[in-house]
Parts: sequence; structure tokens; C-alpha cells
Amino acid sequence: MQGIVVWVPGRACQGDGEFDRHACQGDGEFDRHNVILYASPEVIAMVRTSRIKSESGVYHVMLRGIDQLQLFYNDEDRTTFLGCLERYKAENGFSLIAFALMGNHVHLLVKEGPKGLSESMRRLATSYARNYNAKYERVGYLFQNRFRSEPVESDAYLLQAVRYILNNPVLVGEPISYWTSYTDYTKDGGPKTSLTDTDLILGMLSEGEGQARESFIEFVAGSLKDDHRFLDTDTVRHVKDDEAIELIKDRARVRSCGDVATLGKEERDVILTRLKGDGLSIRQLSRLTGINRSVVLEAGKPKRMRIPKRDVPVSSDSNLFS
Repeated sequence: MQGIVVWVPGRACQGDGEFDRHACQGDGEFDRHNVILYASPEVIAMVRTSRIKSESGVYHVMLRGIDQLQLFYNDEDRTTFLGCLERYKAENGFSLIAFALMGNHVHLLVKEGPKGLSESMRRLATSYARNYNAKYERVGYLFQNRFRSEPVESDAYLLQAVRYILNNPVLVGEPISYWTSYTDYTKDGGPKTSLTDTDLILGMLSEGEGQARESFIEFVAGSLKDDHRFLDTDTVRHVKDDEAIELIKDRARVRSCGDVATLGKEERDVILTRLKGDGLSIRQLSRLTGINRSVVLEAGKPKRMRIPKRDVPVSSDSNLFS
């Protein structure tokens, strides 16, 4: 039976319906993974499913070299990749929360911009692939299939993702600051870039910049089992906004959620603690009440003694971002 070419809109197509001849690979050919030949309906199952959309707009992204190919042979390659990242971050308007450049793969924690995640990653990968292939006089695909992404929908997941990404070099015997965004947060030693948008994470840990950086260092050095010290990670129930609003008004005995911010500190913290126990996330409480995330985070938490910095790698038994 004569094969029928079926065009599947996706990474191999631009907005005008024409094939993108670069298709993230830098080899001048369209991405054949988005085109199928079929002779029976069953083959339709080969079409890729849609990428899971993040309601928060935040994603953990991984780009991997095809057939475990090394993406970076030296610091010049890594600098080139960061230059591409800086360019398309500015042009596409996405935020970069964390990154780690490994030998054959890259971890990025991003909040998508106006042009969307796929467009941003496509342009980033295409640009680096062109530079890489020209430098090493090679042709063909550089990246394995399309990029992987995991939506990040909670504060707990967000912080765990940051810690996992930054500790990737540690897991292979390198310093935590080895081509990661770690020193963009700590501002002490190691290479620094202006790429990382640090305000979100630091603001979740403390209101004061100095204390936030100390808390960040302590958090990233800890193991995943310590996450409950920073977030309500034991909460598994997801409360929708409509229900959350009624819970807030009932617990605080107020007419609107914004009234919680006008209460005295002691009364406010008791109410916030109870609401976290009811299953409301820190981000959700902050958004609905207008109270700073770090204030919500600290409510009900015992004062921590200052702990000396320690070099403890992240636990490798978590499969959240494996």
C-alpha cells in the first residue's frame, strides 16, 4: 500500500505552516519525528502526545545529546551555550530560575514567556546546534528528540527542583558551583552570570536578602528529607481557589481574603498555620491574601538556630526529576 505522509504540527513547523528546516537540530533538515508514514489507523498512535501544560508557567526542562553525545567538551562550549541562552531569554521573555550544564545534558528551570516554552527551547537548541556543528565540523542531529519538560505546580516541587538541578555536578564529583546558577544566588566565589532570576526563590526563604542567601545555602546543602523545614511538603491535598477562599474567610472570620493581612502578627500566623494544615499551598495563600510568601512560609515555624555551612549532597533516592 502506498504510504501517506501525514504532517503533524509541532516542532517541525513554523507559524506560517512551512517546515522549519532547522528543526532544533542545526542540520538543515526538518524534524522527521513530526512526520509519519502509515498504512493503518493503528500507526496514528505513534504521534506524540501534547506536552503537559503548567498552570504556573514553570517547567523543569532537560536537553540531552543524541546517543549520549557530549554537548560540551570545554568551557568555551559552555560559554557559547550560555550566550545562546542569554540571547533567547531576552528575546522570548522567559525567566530562568536555575540551570546546570552537564556533559551530555542540560537542566533548566524556567518560567515561560510570551512566546511559550516550545518556541523558546526550539530557538535555543537550534542556535547552539549550529554553533556546535560548525565548530566540530559535523552534520546531523545534536539533541535527542525534543526536550523533556515537567510542569512545576507547587512551592515544594519548585524548591526540590532547584536543589536537584544545582546538585547535579555534586553527584558526579564536581563542586556545586560548576557551571550552575548556584553562585548567582550566593554571590560568594565561583563564576557568576547575570542570567538567573533569583528573586522568586530567595523571597520564598526570607524577607531579608542576607538571611535569604544563608537559608538558600543551608537548604541546597540539605537532603530532600529536610524539605518540611521549608515548605508544607507533607500536604498532598490540592485545594481549588474557590474552596480556598471560603476556608480563608471562615478560619479568619473576615469578609475578604485581603483582610487577613490587617490582623495582628500572632493572630495572623495562627490562621496561616491552620490554613496550611488545611492543604492550602504557600503560593496560593500569598496570592489570595496578598501576604508576602516568606511571611506565609515562616508562619508557625519554630525559630531555627544558625547551623554551620556543610557540604552534604542532595539525596539521590528521589525520583521527582530522574
